[in-house]
Amino acid sequence: MTSHVPNPLAFAIEEFNVAINSHGDFTFVRFGRDLESLRLRLQGGSEARLVRRLTDLDGSITSLFEYSLTGALILVREEHSCDVDECEFEMGDVSIAATTHEGLMATLAGLEFDDADPDAFLGSIHPQ
Repeated sequence: MTSHVPNPLAFAIEEFNVAINSHGDFTFVRFGRDLESLRLRLQGGSEARLVRRLTDLDGSITSLFEYSLTGALILVREEHSCDVDECEFEMGDVSIAATTHEGLMATLAGLEFDDADPDAFLGSIHPQ
């Protein structure tokens, strides 16, 4: 008889998903490239508190922040898309969960997402 050993990475990622999905009824999800700058800004600033971070063996980073001005949770997932070490092509997504619509809109404004120019956030699909 084989014993069942849970995958710790899958368990940790599920914990992130449970936290963000159960936080509030108002959500926002956006895909993007090079999310490291957003993560570093949230990590180094005073407007957000790092709740939990996970780095896997492939170099992918998942960070959960609490935005102090609104209480919203911000989940930043960065995924390394290439198999070679020299590749700096990162993709990922940002998920925001808030308890009120006003809190969600204030968090979006604080993160300075410009809906009028999605290419500025998404970047070019062709690396320079």
